[in-house]
This record gives sequence, structure tokens and C-alpha cells, in this order.
Amino acid sequence: MKWIAAVLSGVAASVITALPLSYLGHGLHEWSALCALLLGLGTVILVWRTVPSSLHAPHPSVWEWMVIGIFSCASVRAFVWLIYLDGDQWKILSPNNLGDLSLHLSFINWMAVTTHWWPASPILSGDPLRYPLGSDLFNTLLLVTGVPVNRGLILCGLGGAALTGYALWQWGRGMALAALLFNGGTSALVLLHGGDPDAVSEWKNLFLTLFVTQRGFLFALPAGLLLLCAWREENFATPKKIMLPTAVQVLLLAAMPLFSIHTALFFGVMMIAVPFFAPATRTRFCKLALIAWPLMAFFGWLVATGAGASPAMHSVGSSPGWMSDGTVRFWFWNFGVSLPLALILVLLLFRPGESAEARAFVWPAAFVFLCCMIFRFAPWPWDNMKLMLWSWIVIVPYLWSVLLVRRSFMVRTVMLILLFGSGAVTLATGLDGRHGYELINATQFKGTASILKNFPTEEVIACAPEFNHPVLLLGHPVVCGYEGHLWSHGLDYKPRLAALNWIMNGEQGWQQKARDLGVSTIYWSALEGARWPNSKLPWAKETAMPSLHPVLR
Repeated sequence: MKWIAAVLSGVAASVITALPLSYLGHGLHEWSALCALLLGLGTVILVWRTVPSSLHAPHPSVWEWMVIGIFSCASVRAFVWLIYLDGDQWKILSPNNLGDLSLHLSFINWMAVTTHWWPASPILSGDPLRYPLGSDLFNTLLLVTGVPVNRGLILCGLGGAALTGYALWQWGRGMALAALLFNGGTSALVLLHGGDPDAVSEWKNLFLTLFVTQRGFLFALPAGLLLLCAWREENFATPKKIMLPTAVQVLLLAAMPLFSIHTALFFGVMMIAVPFFAPATRTRFCKLALIAWPLMAFFGWLVATGAGASPAMHSVGSSPGWMSDGTVRFWFWNFGVSLPLALILVLLLFRPGESAEARAFVWPAAFVFLCCMIFRFAPWPWDNMKLMLWSWIVIVPYLWSVLLVRRSFMVRTVMLILLFGSGAVTLATGLDGRHGYELINATQFKGTASILKNFPTEEVIACAPEFNHPVLLLGHPVVCGYEGHLWSHGLDYKPRLAALNWIMNGEQGWQQKARDLGVSTIYWSALEGARWPNSKLPWAKETAMPSLHPVLR
């Protein structure tokens, strides 16, 4: 595990260092990005020399080698074809990633050029960026130092997958790998009738819908699993072994909110629960919490408020039943036997003599899952999956070691098929070679890049609020971006969207309204023509080629 600790510590150090350097240097420059990456490299070397030798897990069984092979193939398929050129079209492999990857491209290109830090939001003028930007900031460092953004995305995806796969193996062997790859109730059964599994389930394939799309998990998953393994060895192994020095644990925990707020929240709960079941180590955990929690709170504050603005609207609220429609069918399609088996496991652990280790990890994970069934921790309740993922991955290895391993071979086989069979089918269909979804026309993208080549980076542009708009993909700030992004981030965007519609329709006083919003230029193309077909702007019918139109001051 020491190589995982070293690499993740290096990434965390690079990102944390980039923040003050960007602030002091009024943006990222080649020298500051290089300094951040070099400090990260130095951290890699230091941690490698500091962390004790890795754990040596037993050799995989035949079926575990199969799961390892599937994880490797799925990762290569998902990330090598993360974004690719097909003729004159830039394409995305998975429809789940169309909106997400376009947003990440926008953030990466924007952070590479903005001179104001903490950065403003490129998708909503006048607002700060309220987003866990860690993974995108690391890609920005690579971009500024000469790595093309598409190549950087693919390299980080493959690297994050390798780290995550090994960390999953150390945490729960083949069961943990299968938990990420193959979750998903019984929804694949609808394929027998030509249906779409995503249409009947919300608990979708975690690998496709979270790991590939939510780039913060490329760091948060292996870092979190590394901490879990360390705490298990330190508190419950025989003999107990200190795997990670306190300084390394603090660094990983401090950086966590920059990559995934939900993961930081989950580990806040685990840091309270684990020492409760391991009294001898409470002093060590108290020391860790006293150092790490203030840093986690600070970086969490940066992300949640954009370094001082008001938090996003309605981030936490009541959501009984999560995404349920109130029917038993919902729970059957989404979770199948997973929830009944997990409930049985939770109850079994009340028996005298059961493992304190299992209680320390299963009970708090189950508590978090239960909270996700009652409350939402983001404006969109579906985002609770970012917490539920952790509950599932933590619990699954104990489903095997406490509940299933004691059963007959036939019972174990049936239970594994019921747990993972449907998810295996949805993974296969999601990575189908026939897939490929158009992100943007390459010629259109190049044309927009050409006319914006010397355009001031901080000036706000009015354009259509489409998720794949070339102005956004190139990292230019706009009046109002894609509604799906704005709403799911809890941003108060509707007044600016109404103002944008007024401007782009050329209503009376549109120029003054544009000036009030800080708009310097209007971009007009076929996208704008299609969205505002009755616009009164003088150039509204000129959609053959994209064009820029300054707003007179």
C-alpha cells in the first residue's frame, strides 16, 4: 500500500500548494504549476521512504482473478475512450458522462487562464466557484505545464483506476471490486423485454455513473480506502500495525473536501465510530481529529461557499425514501437482495462474540445509508449516491466474511449471482462498443476557438445555456450555463437566465441589461438561433458561422 500512499499524498500536496500559489500569482502560471507538481513529487518520495512496507494479501482465487481482469478491462475501456475523435465529432463513450465531462472541461480550461483566485464560476457570472475542484485543478496543473487537456483526463482516469482497483483489493479483495463494478438490484431483468435498466432504477451502476463521471472519486476512493485499511490494521489486526504515519493521514483527510465533500462527510462519521469500538486507540484518533478536522473544515468552507460567499441554496433537506416512488417495486428493481442481506448482517452483529471490527465499520456505514434514506445532502437527492457508495463498499466485505462464507457452496453461489448478476449485465451494456455519444462537432469547436483566440479571458460572454456549448468548453465565463449543472449545484440562477433570455431575444433595453450583468460580448451561432428563433437582435438570422458582437458601453 505504500505506493498508493505516496502517489495520493503527492496529488494532495500538489493541489493544496496550487491554491496559495494561484492566489499570490494572480492565476496559475507555468512556474507556479511546475512548483506545485515538483512539491508533489517531493512528497511522493518522502512518503515512500516514510511509510512502512505494504500489506501482503493472500493470492487471488480463480473467481477473484476474473473480477480483477474485468475491473482492468472496464477501466481501460471507460478511460481510454473517455473522450475521443470520431471523424469530425468529439465523442463521449457513456451518456452518463456527457454533461459531467463537458463541465470538467470548462472548469479545467477556465482555471488555466483566470487571474482571480478563489476563482469565479465560469457557468454563472457574478458567482464564486462552489465545487470540489481538486481533480480538475490537478488536470489544470498538467495543462499549464504542457499536457493537452484530453490526454491529461485520460491519464488521470487510468491512474485513478489503478489506484482504486488496488485499494479495493486491499480493503475487501474480490468482493470490494465486485461491489463497485456490479451493484444494481435486479433492473437488468427489463432487458429481457427490450427495456432500459436506467428507466426503472436510481441505484445505477456505480462504476459507470459515479466512478467514471465524478472525477473527484479518482482521488477520494483510493484515499478513503487507504485510510480504512490503515484504521483496520491499527485497531483490529493481530498484531496491530501502524500503516500510515499521522502526517500522511492528516494530509489525505485535509485534501478530501477539495475532491469530494460527500467522502469527507462520511469519514467524519467513521472517525467518531471506529475509536468507539477500539478504546485503546482513542488517544491516537483524538490527536488525528484535532489536527485534521480544522483543515477539513477550512477546505470544506472554501468549496461550499466559494471562499466566503453564501453557501449553495437548499443543499440539505428532507427526502424520505430517497428517490422512491412509494412502491415495493422500486426497492426490488434498485436493490434486490442487497438491503435484506445488509439488514440481516447489521442484526447478526448484535450477537455476543461477533467481531468488534465488523461492528466498527458496518454499523456506522449502515447509519449513513439510513440517513440517506431520510435526508438529502445535496439539492438533487440522487447525489446521495455519493455517500451510499461508501456505505455499500464498506459493508460488502463483511457480508462475505460474517454472513455468506459460513454457508454452503450452493447458497454462496446463488447469493453472489443475486448480488452482482444484474450489475454485471448493466456494466457490459454500458461499456458496449456500439456506444459513443456526440459531444461537439470538431470543426465547430475549432471555429469558435479561432474567433476567441485573443479574447480577454475574464470577460463575460452571453450565449446559449447548452451543456456542450463551445464557449463553455473552451473555459470562457458565461452569463448562465447549462440549467442541469446550475440546479444540481444549488445555484440561484433563474434571475440571470431570465435576463439572458431578455438580452438574446433583443427585447427593449437589452443593451443596458447586458451591461448591468457585466456582459461584454454576445456570441451568436446556430445554437443561439435555434434557442431564440424570434430574436430581434440585428444579427439574429446570421447563423451560418459563429460570430462575436460587442455590447456598446
